[in-house]
Amino acid sequence: MKFFSSRLDVLDPLLGIRSWGLILYGALPACLSLLGFVEIKVGLIGDQKPIPIFQILIPIVLVSLIPLFVTFLLVRAREREWYLTNDFLNLRSAVTTFLIVVFATAISGAAGIIQHRYVIDLKAFQFWRMIGVLAECFLFGVASLVFSSTLFATVLTKGTDLPGLPSSGFVSVLAKIRQQLIALQQSPVWLDYQCEAGTRIFEDLRVEGVTLLMDFQIALSQPGHRLAKKSLRLQSLESDLIIFNQSIRRIKDAEVPATILFRWQGLFADLSKFEGDQLENLKVERDRYKSDYEVLQRLRSLKLGG
Repeated sequence: MKFFSSRLDVLDPLLGIRSWGLILYGALPACLSLLGFVEIKVGLIGDQKPIPIFQILIPIVLVSLIPLFVTFLLVRAREREWYLTNDFLNLRSAVTTFLIVVFATAISGAAGIIQHRYVIDLKAFQFWRMIGVLAECFLFGVASLVFSSTLFATVLTKGTDLPGLPSSGFVSVLAKIRQQLIALQQSPVWLDYQCEAGTRIFEDLRVEGVTLLMDFQIALSQPGHRLAKKSLRLQSLESDLIIFNQSIRRIKDAEVPATILFRWQGLFADLSKFEGDQLENLKVERDRYKSDYEVLQRLRSLKLGG
């Protein structure tokens, strides 16, 4: 069980496992059509005479591009809110969109069998007819995405708690953490240090770091999706923020301005701008706090979007 859980943690950012509910809600219109609540009509292909396969596939691809792209954008917008960073965002959004289409296509095939439109007969198997049936089911699935788009736009809105999706409280706190991290990344402390403004900048950063840690704990205390909260723990953000706060406090607490400047340079400055003895001294300082420097660079390089 522990092995399976660890694999989920690795695959979640790649495949969007925490958003599995989107697949169900995306394929829901196809199910409603099967039950007779929604009517979805597509042109019949399976009864046509044999035609070259590319003459079927090319028009189908062209017709389905817009619904597929719109669904992908809607899924991507939701996926972006449910993860702290944008790492693998397009990949997991594409996987979720693909699975929605697969489920809708499979439901269409099941409906055809139930309604006796399709008959499973291996003895009378004809390749071109099979292609036509698959194309017809695929078109049904794509047509259902139009209803899925409406569902995403109206039901899967902010503040809505649905089974199989991260809770609205968690998403709200995660969005706040993301914005605070973006503000931290845009702080002037990464670029330059001015003695007259340095103390105020370090104090502001210390307060921001403490606030981030508090919001991090609030996010973990939210009810709902365990995988989303576990993944947030595994990103080591909490320990990174603790080290960030300690580094800022260490710089700020130095009483001599020259010491404050030196400590800032050891953790934040671009050493390629220095030379001679000053460069050697800064290299020694950076090697001494190498792990802290790596943490700061990791925080700065988080892909958080705009």
